[in-house]
Amino acid sequence: MSKKVPNHITLQPNPRTMLQTSFSSITTLQKTQKGVLSLIEFVNPVFLNLESESSNIIPIIVLSNASNIERRDAIRRTWGFDQSYGNTTMQIKVFFLVGIDDFMMKRIHAEQLIFDDVIQVSIPDMYSFIAYREFSIMLWVKLYLPNAPFYIKTEDNVIINMKLIINTFLPTIEHTRNENVVIGWFGSEHSVPRGLYQKFIDAVLPPSTVDLHYAMSLLYVVTSRASDRMLDAISHVNLIEHPGDPFVTGILRDAAHVQMKNLATSPENYRYELTNAACGKALEKNSKLLMCTPLLSVHSIQEYFNAWNILLSQN
Repeated sequence: MSKKVPNHITLQPNPRTMLQTSFSSITTLQKTQKGVLSLIEFVNPVFLNLESESSNIIPIIVLSNASNIERRDAIRRTWGFDQSYGNTTMQIKVFFLVGIDDFMMKRIHAEQLIFDDVIQVSIPDMYSFIAYREFSIMLWVKLYLPNAPFYIKTEDNVIINMKLIINTFLPTIEHTRNENVVIGWFGSEHSVPRGLYQKFIDAVLPPSTVDLHYAMSLLYVVTSRASDRMLDAISHVNLIEHPGDPFVTGILRDAAHVQMKNLATSPENYRYELTNAACGKALEKNSKLLMCTPLLSVHSIQEYFNAWNILLSQN
């Protein structure tokens, strides 16, 4: 049977080893387990030892549907592969956060046993719950990696140029680690590469005379201080009336008085591409792209490997 601790974090016992976690950080955050945060439970990989992780770890949390097993496998074998880049001392660790899918429970458990990198949250795998899933990432990082200066959020249809992220992008945002800021490509509207009936942008925005600026959901960075402010703000909310893409980095960020750093206007001129064509071709044409994703949500898994081979040939 599962053992539940008072703060709604679910741990799965295992006869060979137990999940190691910092219960001091969980105890500290018990007071914030209010409002919609009380709906959230996590099932972590049983062998995951977070107690041994140092304070300079930068988690990359990939938001994934439970059914997207092939995408997670492709990411592990390409840009999510654990390897070093240059002389950096930063530790990058990729995790996948998936929701509840009754048909996929056994497969998710098998992934957790084999790969030790899948976190399951008690939120349905539906895009109408996207806001809940995004602040679940924030809560998980705060509970299990409380010393992380910031985290990177992305999605499983994104191909990331990891060498550029680690050797160029992260060093330029290192100075923000103690700031109250969300870093991303901000705008009042974004094209979201999802299915025809999975675009809830217009439907979930609150009526307002002021343009709401929020980060493109495919990749953004949240500092620890910003996370603290937003978790405190959401702990006082019992119902999210507008739970779409703009909620976390737009509505919640604004309510929590968190600043934004817009990569679209940064002097480093960081770029991304949403393309109908192959990402490999886009990366071959512009090696300075931080990330790329095909515009269509259903695309060949082979594209991850094609793009990765292009990136390897540029190194």
